[in-house]
Amino acid sequence: MNELDKELKHPHDDFFHKIFGNPVNTRYFLEKVLPTALSSRIDYSTIRVEPTKYVSNQYKKGYSDIVVKVSIYIAGNTKKQVEIYFVIEHKTRGRKRIFLQVLKYMVLEWEKDYNNNNPPRLIIPVVFYNGKKQWKVPQSFLGQFDVDFEAEPELKKYLLDFQYILFDTNIWDYKDEKNRNLRENAYVFSALVLMKLAYSNDIESIREIFQYWDEKGFPDNNDLLGFFMRYICSTQDVKPDRLEKIIDESKINGGDIMPTLAERWKKEGKKEGKLEGKKEGIKEGEKIGKKEGIKEGKREVAYKLYEKGLSLDLIKETTGLSWNEVNKIAAPRVEYNASKKKEN
Repeated sequence: MNELDKELKHPHDDFFHKIFGNPVNTRYFLEKVLPTALSSRIDYSTIRVEPTKYVSNQYKKGYSDIVVKVSIYIAGNTKKQVEIYFVIEHKTRGRKRIFLQVLKYMVLEWEKDYNNNNPPRLIIPVVFYNGKKQWKVPQSFLGQFDVDFEAEPELKKYLLDFQYILFDTNIWDYKDEKNRNLRENAYVFSALVLMKLAYSNDIESIREIFQYWDEKGFPDNNDLLGFFMRYICSTQDVKPDRLEKIIDESKINGGDIMPTLAERWKKEGKKEGKLEGKKEGIKEGEKIGKKEGIKEGKREVAYKLYEKGLSLDLIKETTGLSWNEVNKIAAPRVEYNASKKKEN
Protein backbone atom coordinates (compact mmCIF):
# COMPACT_ATOMS: atom_id res chain seq x y z
CA MET A 1 0.00 0.00 0.00
CA ASN A 2 1.29 3.48 -0.88
CA GLU A 3 2.19 5.58 2.17
CA LEU A 4 -0.25 8.26 1.04
CA ASP A 5 -3.09 5.76 1.14
CA LYS A 6 -2.46 4.92 4.78
CA GLU A 7 -4.51 6.76 7.35
CA LEU A 8 -2.56 8.22 10.27
CA LYS A 9 -5.06 7.59 13.06
CA HIS A 10 -2.58 8.89 15.65
CA PRO A 11 -0.26 11.12 13.59
CA HIS A 12 2.42 11.84 16.21
CA ASP A 13 2.65 8.28 17.57
CA ASP A 14 2.49 6.68 14.13
CA PHE A 15 5.17 9.03 12.84
CA PHE A 16 7.40 8.47 15.88
CA HIS A 17 7.19 4.67 15.64
CA LYS A 18 7.84 4.71 11.91
CA ILE A 19 11.03 6.73 12.40
CA PHE A 20 12.46 5.23 15.57
CA GLY A 21 11.34 1.67 15.05
CA ASN A 22 14.31 1.58 12.67
CA PRO A 23 17.57 0.71 14.53
CA VAL A 24 19.66 2.87 12.18
CA ASN A 25 17.58 5.97 12.95
CA THR A 26 17.42 5.22 16.67
CA ARG A 27 21.17 4.72 16.83
CA TYR A 28 21.79 8.04 15.11
CA PHE A 29 19.36 9.83 17.43
CA LEU A 30 20.86 8.38 20.62
CA GLU A 31 24.43 9.09 19.49
CA LYS A 32 23.57 12.77 19.06
CA VAL A 33 21.29 13.49 22.03
CA LEU A 34 22.51 11.31 24.90
CA PRO A 35 24.89 12.93 27.38
CA THR A 36 28.43 12.64 26.00
CA ALA A 37 29.74 10.92 29.12
CA LEU A 38 27.20 8.14 28.52
CA SER A 39 27.12 8.00 24.73
CA SER A 40 30.90 7.77 24.40
CA ARG A 41 30.91 4.44 26.28
CA ILE A 42 28.19 2.74 24.23
CA ASP A 43 29.06 0.13 21.63
CA TYR A 44 26.48 1.16 19.03
CA SER A 45 27.30 -1.82 16.82
CA THR A 46 25.33 -3.93 19.31
CA ILE A 47 22.14 -1.89 19.10
CA ARG A 48 18.86 -3.78 18.84
CA VAL A 49 15.30 -2.47 18.92
CA GLU A 50 13.15 -4.72 21.09
CA PRO A 51 9.39 -5.29 20.59
CA THR A 52 7.76 -1.87 20.94
CA LYS A 53 4.95 -2.90 23.27
CA TYR A 54 5.28 -4.82 26.50
CA VAL A 55 1.96 -6.40 27.44
CA SER A 56 1.14 -8.21 30.64
CA ASN A 57 -2.00 -9.92 31.89
CA GLN A 58 -1.77 -7.75 34.98
CA TYR A 59 -1.85 -4.36 33.27
CA LYS A 60 -3.52 -5.21 29.96
CA LYS A 61 -1.77 -2.41 28.08
CA GLY A 62 1.57 -1.36 26.63
CA TYR A 63 3.95 0.62 28.78
CA SER A 64 6.84 1.35 26.47
CA ASP A 65 7.07 2.96 23.04
CA ILE A 66 10.58 1.96 21.92
CA VAL A 67 12.96 -0.33 23.82
CA VAL A 68 16.60 -0.29 22.71
CA LYS A 69 19.20 -2.76 23.96
CA VAL A 70 22.92 -1.96 23.61
CA SER A 71 26.18 -2.85 25.29
CA ILE A 72 28.10 -0.29 27.31
CA TYR A 73 31.71 -0.41 28.48
CA ILE A 74 32.34 -0.41 32.21
CA ALA A 75 34.09 2.77 33.32
CA GLY A 76 37.86 2.30 33.38
CA ASN A 77 37.66 -1.02 31.52
CA THR A 78 37.63 -0.88 27.70
CA LYS A 79 37.16 -4.66 27.42
CA LYS A 80 34.28 -5.40 29.79
CA GLN A 81 30.73 -4.65 28.65
CA VAL A 82 27.29 -4.94 30.21
CA GLU A 83 23.89 -4.74 28.52
CA ILE A 84 21.76 -1.66 29.07
CA TYR A 85 18.19 -0.91 28.02
CA PHE A 86 16.89 2.49 26.92
CA VAL A 87 13.13 2.82 27.27
CA ILE A 88 12.10 5.66 24.93
CA GLU A 89 8.67 7.02 25.79
CA HIS A 90 6.99 9.31 23.25
CA LYS A 91 4.71 11.95 24.75
CA THR A 92 2.66 14.86 23.43
CA ARG A 93 1.49 15.92 26.89
CA GLY A 94 3.53 16.39 30.05
CA ARG A 95 2.17 14.36 32.94
CA LYS A 96 3.74 13.23 36.20
CA ARG A 97 2.26 9.80 35.51
CA ILE A 98 5.31 9.25 33.30
CA PHE A 99 7.19 8.10 36.41
CA LEU A 100 4.63 5.40 37.20
CA GLN A 101 4.53 4.33 33.56
CA VAL A 102 8.30 3.89 33.39
CA LEU A 103 8.49 2.33 36.84
CA LYS A 104 5.84 -0.26 35.96
CA TYR A 105 7.83 -1.25 32.91
CA MET A 106 10.99 -1.57 35.01
CA VAL A 107 9.24 -3.73 37.61
CA LEU A 108 7.77 -6.02 34.96
CA GLU A 109 11.19 -6.54 33.37
CA TRP A 110 12.92 -7.07 36.72
CA GLU A 111 10.30 -9.65 37.67
CA LYS A 112 11.19 -11.56 34.51
CA ASP A 113 14.87 -11.34 35.42
CA TYR A 114 14.33 -12.64 38.95
CA ASN A 115 12.07 -15.44 37.70
CA ASN A 116 14.89 -16.52 35.38
CA ASN A 117 17.49 -16.22 38.15
CA ASN A 118 19.22 -13.36 36.32
CA PRO A 119 20.48 -10.13 37.85
CA PRO A 120 18.14 -7.19 37.19
CA ARG A 121 18.91 -5.42 33.94
CA LEU A 122 20.07 -1.82 33.70
CA ILE A 123 17.24 0.39 32.40
CA ILE A 124 17.52 4.10 31.53
CA PRO A 125 14.29 5.95 30.60
CA VAL A 126 14.28 8.52 27.80
CA VAL A 127 11.30 10.83 27.22
CA PHE A 128 10.81 12.13 23.67
CA TYR A 129 8.35 14.99 23.90
CA ASN A 130 6.72 17.00 21.11
CA GLY A 131 3.82 18.86 22.69
CA LYS A 132 2.37 22.32 22.32
CA LYS A 133 4.09 23.71 25.41
CA GLN A 134 7.47 23.17 27.01
CA TRP A 135 7.82 20.10 29.23
CA LYS A 136 7.35 21.04 32.90
CA VAL A 137 7.44 17.68 34.72
CA PRO A 138 10.42 17.25 37.09
CA GLN A 139 13.09 14.90 35.71
CA SER A 140 13.74 13.36 39.10
CA PHE A 141 11.24 11.06 40.78
CA LEU A 142 11.90 12.77 44.13
CA GLY A 143 11.07 16.09 42.48
CA GLN A 144 7.39 15.17 42.65
CA PHE A 145 7.30 15.29 46.45
CA ASP A 146 6.62 18.48 48.36
CA VAL A 147 9.69 18.01 50.53
CA ASP A 148 13.06 19.77 50.64
CA PHE A 149 15.31 16.72 50.47
CA GLU A 150 18.44 18.83 50.78
CA ALA A 151 17.25 19.58 54.30
CA GLU A 152 16.09 15.98 54.78
CA PRO A 153 19.11 13.82 53.84
CA GLU A 154 18.13 11.07 56.27
CA LEU A 155 14.67 10.81 54.73
CA LYS A 156 15.99 10.98 51.17
CA LYS A 157 18.29 7.97 51.46
CA TYR A 158 15.36 5.65 52.19
CA LEU A 159 13.23 6.68 49.21
CA LEU A 160 13.23 5.48 45.62
CA ASP A 161 14.66 7.92 43.11
CA PHE A 162 15.53 7.84 39.42
CA GLN A 163 15.76 10.28 36.53
CA TYR A 164 14.94 10.20 32.85
CA ILE A 165 16.74 11.78 29.91
CA LEU A 166 14.53 14.38 28.22
CA PHE A 167 14.40 15.44 24.57
CA ASP A 168 11.91 18.30 24.26
CA THR A 169 11.34 19.53 20.70
CA ASN A 170 10.14 22.86 22.12
CA ILE A 171 13.61 23.81 23.36
CA TRP A 172 15.55 22.01 20.62
CA ASP A 173 16.78 24.63 18.15
CA TYR A 174 17.53 22.90 14.88
CA LYS A 175 19.08 26.09 13.50
CA ASP A 176 21.65 26.28 16.30
CA GLU A 177 25.22 25.49 15.18
CA LYS A 178 25.68 22.97 17.99
CA ASN A 179 22.89 20.85 16.45
CA ARG A 180 24.33 21.06 12.96
CA ASN A 181 25.66 17.50 13.16
CA LEU A 182 22.07 16.24 13.23
CA ARG A 183 21.62 17.53 9.67
CA GLU A 184 23.89 14.73 8.44
CA ASN A 185 21.01 12.27 8.60
CA ALA A 186 18.23 13.82 6.49
CA TYR A 187 15.69 11.20 7.52
CA VAL A 188 16.05 11.73 11.29
CA PHE A 189 16.69 15.48 11.07
CA SER A 190 13.58 16.06 8.93
CA ALA A 191 11.45 13.99 11.31
CA LEU A 192 12.65 15.93 14.35
CA VAL A 193 12.01 19.28 12.68
CA LEU A 194 8.53 18.31 11.49
CA MET A 195 7.59 17.05 14.96
CA LYS A 196 8.83 20.34 16.41
CA LEU A 197 6.72 22.31 13.90
CA ALA A 198 3.63 20.12 14.33
CA TYR A 199 1.59 22.76 16.18
CA SER A 200 3.03 25.93 14.70
CA ASN A 201 1.58 26.13 11.17
CA ASP A 202 4.97 27.58 10.25
CA ILE A 203 4.74 27.24 6.47
CA GLU A 204 8.01 29.07 5.88
CA SER A 205 9.90 26.48 7.91
CA ILE A 206 8.14 23.73 5.96
CA ARG A 207 9.39 25.45 2.81
CA GLU A 208 12.94 25.36 4.23
CA ILE A 209 12.62 21.63 4.88
CA PHE A 210 11.58 21.05 1.27
CA GLN A 211 14.57 23.05 0.08
CA TYR A 212 16.79 21.02 2.41
CA TRP A 213 15.42 17.82 0.84
CA ASP A 214 16.25 19.15 -2.59
CA GLU A 215 19.82 19.95 -1.50
CA LYS A 216 20.32 16.54 0.15
CA GLY A 217 18.63 14.58 -2.63
CA PHE A 218 16.08 13.30 -0.13
CA PRO A 219 13.62 11.64 -0.21
CA ASP A 220 14.55 9.69 -3.33
CA ASN A 221 11.25 7.87 -3.78
CA ASN A 222 7.58 8.81 -3.78
CA ASP A 223 6.64 6.30 -1.10
CA LEU A 224 9.02 7.87 1.41
CA LEU A 225 8.08 11.37 0.37
CA GLY A 226 4.43 10.39 0.71
CA PHE A 227 4.99 9.28 4.30
CA PHE A 228 6.41 12.68 5.26
CA MET A 229 3.73 14.52 3.32
CA ARG A 230 0.98 12.60 5.14
CA TYR A 231 2.39 13.78 8.47
CA ILE A 232 2.65 17.37 7.24
CA CYS A 233 -0.95 17.29 6.02
CA SER A 234 -2.11 15.74 9.30
CA THR A 235 -0.46 18.40 11.48
CA GLN A 236 -0.37 21.58 9.38
CA ASP A 237 -3.29 23.76 8.26
CA VAL A 238 -2.19 24.27 4.67
CA LYS A 239 -4.36 24.43 1.54
CA PRO A 240 -3.65 22.01 -1.31
CA ASP A 241 -2.80 24.72 -3.82
CA ARG A 242 -0.30 26.35 -1.49
CA LEU A 243 1.35 23.04 -0.64
CA GLU A 244 1.64 22.22 -4.33
CA LYS A 245 3.25 25.61 -4.95
CA ILE A 246 5.81 25.04 -2.19
CA ILE A 247 6.69 21.63 -3.62
CA ASP A 248 7.14 23.11 -7.09
CA GLU A 249 9.33 25.94 -5.78
CA SER A 250 11.56 23.50 -3.91
CA LYS A 251 12.15 21.49 -7.12
CA ILE A 252 11.43 18.24 -5.29
CA ASN A 253 10.57 15.43 -7.66
CA GLY A 254 7.05 14.96 -6.32
CA GLY A 255 5.78 12.84 -9.18
CA ASP A 256 2.19 11.83 -8.46
CA ILE A 257 2.25 13.12 -4.88
CA MET A 258 -0.21 15.99 -5.32
CA PRO A 259 -2.83 14.02 -7.31
CA THR A 260 -2.69 11.32 -4.64
CA LEU A 261 -2.96 13.92 -1.90
CA ALA A 262 -5.93 15.46 -3.67
CA GLU A 263 -7.62 12.05 -3.63
CA ARG A 264 -6.90 11.77 0.08
CA TRP A 265 -8.45 15.19 0.71
CA LYS A 266 -11.43 14.11 -1.34
CA LYS A 267 -11.96 11.03 0.83
CA GLU A 268 -11.41 13.03 4.01
CA GLY A 269 -13.75 15.71 2.74
CA LYS A 270 -16.48 13.15 2.21
CA LYS A 271 -15.90 11.75 5.67
CA GLU A 272 -15.91 15.22 7.20
CA GLY A 273 -19.02 16.12 5.23
CA LYS A 274 -20.89 13.11 6.53
CA LEU A 275 -19.76 13.54 10.13
CA GLU A 276 -20.11 17.31 10.30
CA GLY A 277 -23.33 17.26 8.33
CA LYS A 278 -24.84 14.77 10.73
CA LYS A 279 -23.46 16.51 13.81
CA GLU A 280 -24.46 20.02 12.78
CA GLY A 281 -27.69 18.79 11.26
CA ILE A 282 -28.88 17.13 14.44
CA LYS A 283 -27.95 20.20 16.48
CA GLU A 284 -29.72 22.56 14.11
CA GLY A 285 -32.53 20.08 13.63
CA GLU A 286 -33.69 20.67 17.18
CA LYS A 287 -34.69 24.15 16.01
CA ILE A 288 -35.76 23.79 12.40
CA GLY A 289 -36.45 20.11 11.92
CA LYS A 290 -34.22 17.15 11.19
CA LYS A 291 -34.31 17.36 7.39
CA GLU A 292 -33.53 21.05 7.13
CA GLY A 293 -31.02 20.77 9.97
CA ILE A 294 -28.87 18.22 8.13
CA LYS A 295 -29.02 20.38 5.02
CA GLU A 296 -27.84 23.41 7.00
CA GLY A 297 -25.02 21.34 8.47
CA LYS A 298 -23.93 20.37 4.98
CA ARG A 299 -23.85 24.04 3.97
CA GLU A 300 -21.52 24.82 6.85
CA VAL A 301 -19.27 21.89 5.92
CA ALA A 302 -19.29 23.01 2.29
CA TYR A 303 -18.12 26.47 3.30
CA LYS A 304 -15.31 25.00 5.42
CA LEU A 305 -14.16 22.86 2.49
CA TYR A 306 -14.32 25.90 0.21
CA GLU A 307 -12.09 27.80 2.65
CA LYS A 308 -9.59 24.93 2.50
CA GLY A 309 -9.33 25.38 -1.27
CA LEU A 310 -11.34 22.41 -2.54
CA SER A 311 -13.03 22.79 -5.92
CA LEU A 312 -16.79 23.30 -6.26
CA ASP A 313 -17.06 19.98 -8.10
CA LEU A 314 -15.45 18.17 -5.18
CA ILE A 315 -17.57 20.06 -2.63
CA LYS A 316 -20.75 19.08 -4.47
CA GLU A 317 -19.69 15.45 -4.64
CA THR A 318 -18.65 15.43 -0.97
CA THR A 319 -21.71 17.09 0.56
CA GLY A 320 -24.43 16.04 -1.87
CA LEU A 321 -25.71 19.61 -2.12
CA SER A 322 -27.29 20.90 -5.35
CA TRP A 323 -25.37 23.14 -7.77
CA ASN A 324 -27.57 26.02 -6.68
CA GLU A 325 -26.52 25.55 -3.06
CA VAL A 326 -22.84 25.00 -3.91
CA ASN A 327 -22.70 28.15 -6.04
CA LYS A 328 -23.88 30.15 -3.05
CA ILE A 329 -20.77 29.01 -1.20
CA ALA A 330 -18.53 30.73 -3.76
CA ALA A 331 -20.28 34.05 -3.14
CA PRO A 332 -18.97 36.45 -0.44
CA ARG A 333 -19.72 35.29 3.11
CA VAL A 334 -22.02 38.25 3.78
CA GLU A 335 -24.16 37.25 0.81
CA TYR A 336 -24.26 33.67 2.07
CA ASN A 337 -25.42 34.81 5.52
CA ALA A 338 -28.07 37.01 3.95
CA SER A 339 -29.30 34.00 1.99
CA LYS A 340 -29.56 31.97 5.18
CA LYS A 341 -31.61 34.68 6.90
CA LYS A 342 -33.94 34.92 3.91
CA GLU A 343 -34.52 31.17 3.89
CA ASN A 344 -35.29 31.18 7.62
